[in-house]
Amino acid sequence: MKPHLWQAIRLKRMSKEAFDNLPSGVCFFNHQGVATLCNRQMHRLVYELTGRDLQSLYELRALINGEPKHGTREQNLFLLEDGSVWRFVEEAVTAEDGAPYIQVVASNVTVLYKKQKELERNNIELQKRGKRLRRLSANVAAVTREEEILSMKMRVHDDIGRSVIATRRLLQQGRPTEELDLCTWKNAIHLLKRSSERPKDKDALTQLVEAAAGIGITIHLDGTLPQHAASAYLLITAMRECATNAVRHAGATELYVRVTQIQGIARARITNNGTPPEEPVSEGGGLSALRARVEKAGGDMVVCFAPNFELTVSVPIIEEETP
Repeated sequence: MKPHLWQAIRLKRMSKEAFDNLPSGVCFFNHQGVATLCNRQMHRLVYELTGRDLQSLYELRALINGEPKHGTREQNLFLLEDGSVWRFVEEAVTAEDGAPYIQVVASNVTVLYKKQKELERNNIELQKRGKRLRRLSANVAAVTREEEILSMKMRVHDDIGRSVIATRRLLQQGRPTEELDLCTWKNAIHLLKRSSERPKDKDALTQLVEAAAGIGITIHLDGTLPQHAASAYLLITAMRECATNAVRHAGATELYVRVTQIQGIARARITNNGTPPEEPVSEGGGLSALRARVEKAGGDMVVCFAPNFELTVSVPIIEEETP
C-alpha cells in the first residue's frame, strides 16, 4: 500500500476516533432520515433513554418530542438515571458538496441545571425572607403608631394635670372663675374625644377629610386604600401632611390623591390646585418625619416640585400569613 494512501486511512481513523470520543452526542442524518454518522455518546444516550439502538431521525425526534422510557423529562431537558442532564438540539446543515443533512447534538448541561435549581431555591428563600421583612416593617409602622398614641395620651395627661392644678389654686385663692383659662381643658377633651372614637363610628380617612374641610381644602380620592391598617395609615399620614402644606404654602383648595395597588405595593400620588413653588423647597420637619416613617416601614417617598408639586409615597402591603 502506498504511503500516502496509508496516511489518509490513518488520518480517517483518527478523525473517527476523535469524533466518537466527543463528550457531546453528535449525529448526522441524510435527507431520508438515515443516520450517516453518529458517535458513541449519542448511541449511548438514545439507548439509555429508549432501551433501543438509534436507527433513524424519526425515532430520535419521537424521543425529543415525547417521554423517555427510562429516565425523566423536564421541559426540554432529559434526566438520566446516573444524574446527568442532557439537552438535544436539531438543526439543518449543508456539506461541502451541497448535500443537505440534519445535525442533532446532545449537550451535557448537568452543571447548568444544578445551578438553575440552586438559584430557584435561593429565590424561594429570598421571597420568604422578603415576606418576613415586610411583615416586620408593618409591625414597625404599627409600633410607631402606638408610640404616637401613647405620646398623645401623655400630653393629654399633662394638660389635664396642669389644668387641675391651675383650677385648684384659683379656687383656693378665692379668685373669680372667669380668670380660669379653659383652652387647655378644651384641647384635652377634644383629644380624648378623638382617641375614644371607634373605627366603625369614624375611620381615619373620614377624620382626615373632615379635618381638611375644616381648614378649607377638599380631598378627592381616586382608588381605594389597602386593607392592611399599617399601610393605609402611612398613606393617610402623607395625605394629612400634604393637605396642611397645600393650604399653608400654596393656598390650595383641592387635594388630588390617586391610590394604586400593584404587586404588593400601595402607592399614593398626591397633587393640589395651589400655586406651584417657584423653587425647590427643602423638606421641613413634617416631610422629613414622613420620609423617615415611610422608609422605616420599607417604602419610599419621592417629592417633585416642577412643573407642579407632587408627592408620591409607596409602601409595602403586608399580607396576613395563614397559620
